[in-house]
Amino acid sequence: MTNIPIAPVLVGRGMAGKAILRSLDVVAQVDRELPLLPVRIAERGAPLKAYLEKEALNVLFLANPSGLHAQCILDAVQSGFAAIATDKPVCVRPEEISLLQHAAGLVTVFHGYRVMWGCRTIKQIIESGELGEVFAFESRYWQSSGAQAALGVDHAKESWKNDIRLNGPHDALTDLGSHAVDICLYLMGAKTTGSRCWLSYRNSSAAHRDTHVHLQLAFSGSRRALFSISKTAHGATNDFEYSVFGTRGTVTWRFIRPDEIEHGCGSRTTFIRREVPAASSETKPFHGLGWLEGYVEITRQTLRRVSGLDFAEVPVLKESLDVMDVLLNTPIEL
Repeated sequence: MTNIPIAPVLVGRGMAGKAILRSLDVVAQVDRELPLLPVRIAERGAPLKAYLEKEALNVLFLANPSGLHAQCILDAVQSGFAAIATDKPVCVRPEEISLLQHAAGLVTVFHGYRVMWGCRTIKQIIESGELGEVFAFESRYWQSSGAQAALGVDHAKESWKNDIRLNGPHDALTDLGSHAVDICLYLMGAKTTGSRCWLSYRNSSAAHRDTHVHLQLAFSGSRRALFSISKTAHGATNDFEYSVFGTRGTVTWRFIRPDEIEHGCGSRTTFIRREVPAASSETKPFHGLGWLEGYVEITRQTLRRVSGLDFAEVPVLKESLDVMDVLLNTPIEL
């Protein structure tokens, strides 16, 4: 344990940046062991070294456009930050994976759904053997932003995401897909042995921005995973759900009810509900922070780890690169 103050630096001002700021506020309130200094917002284009505080643990929070993440991570490592917490996806081009594989130091990734109560509980259920032999994972992640833009409802889609340099050559695949595949690899406990992908560009606001994705993954022992990922599902909100199929049971988690797991056994369905405070925000069951819960957990555990305190494991760069290897190197069907 160390009493050295923590100096957080934030790159990015969008939705993810605001989520990180809110997370730091929550962490400062609930964890008195962390001596947090006020957050400094990095100016666009300014060298990261200019924000290093002497006699402090400098931690970079990265929430700028996805296409800039890889270089910013490398720059931050070279600049001497004690830790980096970056939004996903960590990279958007295949060649960036090998560059990041050699990045030293602690780099955590805001795959927030994976650290929420539901995913951690399902992991425990799988490891207990209660589901029997796990043979399949299926996920649906649907949003309606592309559908709204196509109908002229949401004009905000004419944005930086239309710039390949800033957002990369994909959209739904690497944005929503990175969350779903991260959870799949975590729960299946293995790397893939094969994959295939189909992309649709219907209702896209730029030629390169895929809006609807079908993804299939193969694992050892004939295990399979199936994903439907969309930003153009009319009527959708943030509809994320996944199921794990075993020979003795099936479990399902839905973002719309994050403190509840549906457990099927034969023709019977029961519900497992969170009964303890949330890991990092300490909110009561069914009174949580929604998707912000994952940001709070990863922020808190990153800061505890870099400070030498007890910490819980959260997604790290190496794991996220496995996710991006799947998404960026899967054969695409025409």
